[in-house]
Amino acid sequence: MTQRVCITPYEETALSDRSANTVETQNSRTSSSTESAKPAHGPFSILGVRDYRLLVLSNLATFAGYQIRNMAQAWIVLDKTDSATLMGLVNAMPGIAIISISLIGGALADRTERWQLLWRTKVIIASMSLLTAILLTADVLEWWHLIPISLMTGSMFALHNPTSQAFAVDVVGRERLVSASSLNTGISMTATIAGPSLGGALLLLGFDTAFYVLTGLYAFSAFMIFRVRTRHVPVPSGRNMFTDIRLGIGYSYRQPLIRALLIIGTSAIFMGMMQPAIPVKVKDILGLGEVGYGVMLGLSGVGALIGSFLLFAFSNKIRKGYLLIFAMLMLNFSTAIFAIAPDIVTAGIAMTMQGLAFASWMISVPVLLQTTASEEMRGRVMSLYFMTVLTHQLGWLIGGAGIEAIGIEATLFIGIAGSLVVAGSAILFTPALRKAN
Repeated sequence: MTQRVCITPYEETALSDRSANTVETQNSRTSSSTESAKPAHGPFSILGVRDYRLLVLSNLATFAGYQIRNMAQAWIVLDKTDSATLMGLVNAMPGIAIISISLIGGALADRTERWQLLWRTKVIIASMSLLTAILLTADVLEWWHLIPISLMTGSMFALHNPTSQAFAVDVVGRERLVSASSLNTGISMTATIAGPSLGGALLLLGFDTAFYVLTGLYAFSAFMIFRVRTRHVPVPSGRNMFTDIRLGIGYSYRQPLIRALLIIGTSAIFMGMMQPAIPVKVKDILGLGEVGYGVMLGLSGVGALIGSFLLFAFSNKIRKGYLLIFAMLMLNFSTAIFAIAPDIVTAGIAMTMQGLAFASWMISVPVLLQTTASEEMRGRVMSLYFMTVLTHQLGWLIGGAGIEAIGIEATLFIGIAGSLVVAGSAILFTPALRKAN
């Protein structure tokens, strides 16, 4: 069984007088975050944890960068090719990479020092953004150049995402995980509001400008993680990586709640079919430009921000199973409203509702997974989660092709039906999920 040495900064005063070197070598504490974390009173007390503040700032920059990259990349391809299919193909590439190697990322998260893996992957992601910016400045970028760049970016996120989720528990402990996830999502949703609107304005200044700013955001994110003091040093299990991956898959399958949550995660592919519909509807039906696209995405961020802060305030009073059912129903209802929306007001309301539901979904599912999974398996379980939920990126490809073939409304209603069947079946046949708290 894998054990770990975890140096955690719950008592910031005690740690503030120690150098990073001393913390890592001489004064490390051999204990689980779950055992050492003592939750303080008040939901905002978690901000007293120094490393959590740095983690939040890092995630804020990463999420803003993700929003800018997604919208800028989609708009560039749509502008150059006028093809929803090619736009969907390019934006599906990160998801393909993540799905392909996410299990390796999860195994690495359980076998390696998480802090090292986090800041190094962020540096490589920043370098891919810088490469894109340089190609745009030199006026030599073709739409297909974005395919290998997106694959490399997605590969790094495949290593980064499960590591980041597992590292959050190292920093705050299981007792404060719901509060940490809710507040972190709320702060990230601030980036969802500002990111797309900023991205739209940056695209007006120049496509390359958007990617230079994106490079700066990812570099800042890496720097914030570099300053974190928490360390996770696992003791080798004696097994090879592929044995660990196989054990992680078997463990997840045998746990009914984890299995159901992962099945629900695959319904993200149907939610992803909504993504290519947004720029196409904004440009071709509503007659808006880059800024309008950014504002529409920003409205989704407003809804997500409201939802995440409500959950942050009332997290201990809401059953996570009921929250997940609410999120699934509202996501599909808001998608239906957007599909038939005749004007910008109706479309904006639908986007705000979708953001509210999305925040509920993105908090309830990973929190349930992290609190259910054992310490030894947490990284691998979270890699399976990202492998399933990142089918959302494949929705770009399916949705883009569907929009060109049968139109926005028909494509989105097919996605709604698929989502209800997959997620609804998992909820219906798993009583433990409905009762989950």
